[in-house]
Amino acid sequence: MEKIRLGIIGIGNMGSTHAKKIVGGKCPDFELVAIADIKEERHNWAKETLGENIKLFYDADEMIGSGLIDACLIAVPHYDPPRYAIACMQKGIHVLVEKPAGVYTKQVMEMNEVAKESNAVFGIMMNQRTNCIYRKMREIVKSGELGEIRRVSW
Repeated sequence: MEKIRLGIIGIGNMGSTHAKKIVGGKCPDFELVAIADIKEERHNWAKETLGENIKLFYDADEMIGSGLIDACLIAVPHYDPPRYAIACMQKGIHVLVEKPAGVYTKQVMEMNEVAKESNAVFGIMMNQRTNCIYRKMREIVKSGELGEIRRVSW
């Protein structure tokens, strides 16, 4: 089986963590082939840490349109994931968005609609969903034990 050619948009905290794991062989079905980030120091870090074979872009849209990637992991600030996810899916590129999916409900709903119409696989990283504390909180809320939820502060 051929490896899935992965691009990452944003190699700050989360993006760099994913990049190191992929390059380190933790995801053997993937090959990290491209990174898009607007910061020069992150490009330098990528060259030093991840190797010279990864194509670096300053413009995420340029990477999306390059034809180099089959899938994209989006790890950018909260306002931008829907825009990049939609652009990827419209090109048939599979997408995994780091949480949160976005800031505005309308943007996230649009992203979800594009995902339904696309042939691309789409997912949102919710890495805490299996944590026993959050599972218990969900059980309590679903049971109605505390009554109707009126407000939540996280």
